[in-house]
Amino acid sequence: MRRERVSNDIYVFTSDLYAQVTASAVVTREGITVIDTLPFPEETRSMIEFLEGLGRGSIRYLINTHWHGDHTYGAFLFEGVQLVGHQLCADALPELGASVLEESQETSSELEEVELRVPDITFDEGDMLLHLGGKSLQMVLTPGHTHDSTVVYVKEDKVLLAADTVMPLPYFVWGSREQFIASLERVLVEFNMDSIVQGHGEVLLRGEIQATIQSSIRYLEVLYNKVMRVIEDDGGIEALQNIDIESCGKSRIPLNGLVQDLHEANVYALYQRMTDGDQS
Repeated sequence: MRRERVSNDIYVFTSDLYAQVTASAVVTREGITVIDTLPFPEETRSMIEFLEGLGRGSIRYLINTHWHGDHTYGAFLFEGVQLVGHQLCADALPELGASVLEESQETSSELEEVELRVPDITFDEGDMLLHLGGKSLQMVLTPGHTHDSTVVYVKEDKVLLAADTVMPLPYFVWGSREQFIASLERVLVEFNMDSIVQGHGEVLLRGEIQATIQSSIRYLEVLYNKVMRVIEDDGGIEALQNIDIESCGKSRIPLNGLVQDLHEANVYALYQRMTDGDQS
């Protein structure tokens, strides 16, 4: 697990075991708020141990940004900590997360002890604002990666804890391409950001933010046009192999090449939806 600070009071923890997943912590004089967990219990335990050793108070809140296991599997380790999330996340964890966890536990002994937790505190209409120790954490629903995807904006630090709403390649197999574009456009307009903590990969600094998000929006638009062309030309599913990641404006290098797999999944998911009459 790699640890870094993006401001005096915000720490980012990056998994060495799976896809450079990130979790974050906002440290205040009245306690700590953690945003997401790491995939494997050993990494989440190390994160908790570090935070408790800071001498800055106890962990008061844990926020789930969305239901995916690589961001939620460590929640059971936060005993006595209130778990916060969107109502859509609270609905999706037992409906979708339970079966995915069961499948993961069959192939990974490291996950055998994991037990799903559902948020104790939820919000549904509008945004949610959490105040703690002079910090204001604004939770905003930004669907696209999943329907329950949420970002957390720390106003005083101008840091967006974006989870998988911002990552090296927008991945929408569990969500909606159209909603993803709208959410990314909202992020650019609504928040004054000095940095963005992506759900996977490196922290984005102020000078990188505009170009990176615009690149993801273009990717989602170009991908749609290329898949549409295959359908209009009756190219069949075999023709999708010609839609490589570079032709859509992205590199296959980030996340140790995992983005190539994510891209291929995007391509086939979008083709299936479009041939079924769903344009999202």
